[in-house]
Amino acid sequence: MESKAMLPNRTAVFAPILGVTALIFAILTLLAGLPPAESLPTFVIGIGVLIVFTLGIGVAAWHLLLRPLSTNLSATIQPITISGATRNIIALFLTLSTLSVGIAGVWDEIWHSKFGIPFGEDFFWRPHLMLYFSFGTLIIVGVWSWTVLMNRGKGTLQQRFRANPLLGVSFFAGLFTIYAVGTDPIWHKLYGADLAPWSLPHLLILIMILVMASLGIAFHKSLMPARSWQMNFRFAWRDLMVLIILVGALVDYMLIFTIQWYAARPGSKQMTQVLGYPDWLLAVFITFLVVLFGTMALHSTRRIGSATLVGLLAFGVRLLLDRGFGGVREGTLPLLIIVPLMFAIDVVYAIAIRRTGKPPALWWTVGTVAVVFGIVEYPLIAAVFTFIPVNIAIPGRVIASAVTGAGTLWLAQLLTELSGYGEEEVAPVGAPSRTRWVGGSLYAAFAIFLVLFIVTAVPPR
Repeated sequence: MESKAMLPNRTAVFAPILGVTALIFAILTLLAGLPPAESLPTFVIGIGVLIVFTLGIGVAAWHLLLRPLSTNLSATIQPITISGATRNIIALFLTLSTLSVGIAGVWDEIWHSKFGIPFGEDFFWRPHLMLYFSFGTLIIVGVWSWTVLMNRGKGTLQQRFRANPLLGVSFFAGLFTIYAVGTDPIWHKLYGADLAPWSLPHLLILIMILVMASLGIAFHKSLMPARSWQMNFRFAWRDLMVLIILVGALVDYMLIFTIQWYAARPGSKQMTQVLGYPDWLLAVFITFLVVLFGTMALHSTRRIGSATLVGLLAFGVRLLLDRGFGGVREGTLPLLIIVPLMFAIDVVYAIAIRRTGKPPALWWTVGTVAVVFGIVEYPLIAAVFTFIPVNIAIPGRVIASAVTGAGTLWLAQLLTELSGYGEEEVAPVGAPSRTRWVGGSLYAAFAIFLVLFIVTAVPPR
């Protein structure tokens, strides 16, 4: 694998990203609600500790991967090469891990809502075993990456991490996984049940899932030849693997950011909370999901139709999980809003690609999503979530959607650009038939195992 500094021209945006992340954490915490006054001081201290640790990991990653080096240090970096077969195995496991974390997250929520198993007694049930597989995969890849960097790298830590940025990112992904997963039980032990699904530990886990997805895409793209934008629907099998990764991540993100709305019932806690939220909050969450995963799908595959396909696949996966596990809530409801918006993004990209051969300008994509959400989908939202007042002013939703869309589109394009630095290290076009057969067999074997693992699971009593 060729050595390439991880987009040094993006160094200047790193501090704003960390700052905005901390701000978003604070805003979502306030929107979720605060604990009783007697618990507030320790709660604030806990939030501060989490933000400091999160920023600390971010600063360490910036120092080792992005901070500009002196000319002498940059000139003496010795590349670390990783074979295509190794990258293929890692891509395989990261694909399976991201899909597993999506399925397990929904499965876990359904069983909790049906059987009311308290925290701690669910440690070894099957949804959690799937989560452990996903988290463990990322940690193992991180440990392996550190070993390779230390044993084969030369020079300072910065030089070793720049010798193969993909391995450097993998190490920090594993490190962040240990931190994020370990935070959740400690948080529950200290503060009890979450006030809202988007608690700080859950936001950290969502960041970890996004890192897992981006890393899996990066390993796939390191084996794919660079391509121009395509208007046809002839998806290569690695394109489909990339889309499966995004489906797994989207299913979990949708669970955290929309369950309050699709779980709301008259007299329920969720109904009381939802009616107390600002009207624009649903617009922010839906726009974030649509633009993030729709744009990542398009820019990762460079095929028109990818965004809509991710939405449809996510709908199918969520429908199967709801029906298969006997879910007590309709988790597909938000996708009735999400899929049309993803189709709108595909249309905007198709028009721009056909006219100029390039993706549309940011304002054009964002404007389309905001207008479609605020106007075209207005009656659809009222039909899906009948408790939302129909007399709410549309401009607030349009503005919230536009602002969210602009920031999310920039983030999604940045993530796919970062995950694309391996495109210069491509495998020969047309992998050997044996490689394709082995890869396909492994995916098929996992699919069979997954089905058996799920259908033989015994619900808790």
